[in-house]
Amino acid sequence: MKRILLGTSALCAVAVAGPTFAQSANEPIKLGIGGYWNSAYGDILSQSGANATNRRHDDVNTDAVLNFKGSSKLDNGLTVGLSVQIRAENTFTGASNAGDLTSSIPDTIKRSYGYIRSDFGEVRIGDDDDARRQKAMTAPVAGQGLMGANTPDMIVMNNPGLRTNTTQKTISTSKRVTRLAYFSPTIAGFSFGASYAPGGEKSGIGETNTGGTTPTNSGPGTSFALGTNAVNNEFSFAGAYSGKFGDFSLDAYAGISEGHRVIAAPTTQLRTGRDNPFAGSGGGVVGWGPIKFGAAYEYLQDRDLPVGGDGHTSRKTWDIGPEYIMGPFSVSLDWTRGIFYNNPNPGSGARLDWVSLAFGYIVGPGVSVEAAVDYSHWAANQPNSTNTTSAANNYNGLAALVGLGFSF
Repeated sequence: MKRILLGTSALCAVAVAGPTFAQSANEPIKLGIGGYWNSAYGDILSQSGANATNRRHDDVNTDAVLNFKGSSKLDNGLTVGLSVQIRAENTFTGASNAGDLTSSIPDTIKRSYGYIRSDFGEVRIGDDDDARRQKAMTAPVAGQGLMGANTPDMIVMNNPGLRTNTTQKTISTSKRVTRLAYFSPTIAGFSFGASYAPGGEKSGIGETNTGGTTPTNSGPGTSFALGTNAVNNEFSFAGAYSGKFGDFSLDAYAGISEGHRVIAAPTTQLRTGRDNPFAGSGGGVVGWGPIKFGAAYEYLQDRDLPVGGDGHTSRKTWDIGPEYIMGPFSVSLDWTRGIFYNNPNPGSGARLDWVSLAFGYIVGPGVSVEAAVDYSHWAANQPNSTNTTSAANNYNGLAALVGLGFSF
């Protein structure tokens, strides 16, 4: 999810890079197949810190999605369509994967939504990213953006706590929950989007978000049993501008997201407003001939535990870097910094710096060979429950990666 994630006229960036299978007027929708397949080998050349002990130093990452999509233009001028993205890779079989440092299990269906489009904009319903995330952009990255320092697809590093920085973090624990969304047409380069998600679950079928436990079925006419730390009623708004003036180009966006967190314990129920998650972000990319330069920033509050009491979590993330393009070749240098308050430890102010020097070569349409040298520095700054000094939690790592990217 590099560069501009989604514009008004784009459905899912590289993830839906293939052309939509469209019919003539008033014919039923027929689906075509698009998607992407990315894979890379990475090796940690040098590392230090407690997290470097008894861990693998190399790995192969793969990220692949099949997108079944189609549209049809009706006689009344409306265009209707749908997109269903399915992960084309094995998901984890357990609650965690020791080689991946994450406790989450990837979902089989990545996105699934239908839409109606007209001269007045586009309305979507289904499992999809929020409007702010879809308008978001990062500093440019070489090639098709497999690597980099901001939300890279391909990574290999043993830094503790968090693996990479992102200026595109969601306020809910699931990225693509069931929501309604509207995207305006682009007028004089300006556009905006808005989205609303009643709950924090995917594939909404009357289930309620129970804060990490199994959702409960509460169909029409029944009460919604809101669970501990559930994030509901999530609104997102974002505006964007895209313009080109000769050899000069400018893309920019700004957006906010806010939700309502429900805490089940009666003693804290009245204080949920203090723990409502909020995010604000913005960024831009300017171009002049073969040179692009971009930057992005996100402020995120109370998305992570702990909640309740007087504790609040927040993170501030910066991203900045240039890219130089020479025909099929490109090179970029991307730096991100994330500062985390009350996460992972109360008052910690932990910091993650990530620098990525990336190279890309476009072999042919939708095919790229990419490589990167990544440096990661994690400064814990405060002790945690298993270490008496913050220095014991620090980490430095230098890694090299090379991979292939296919979009179709």
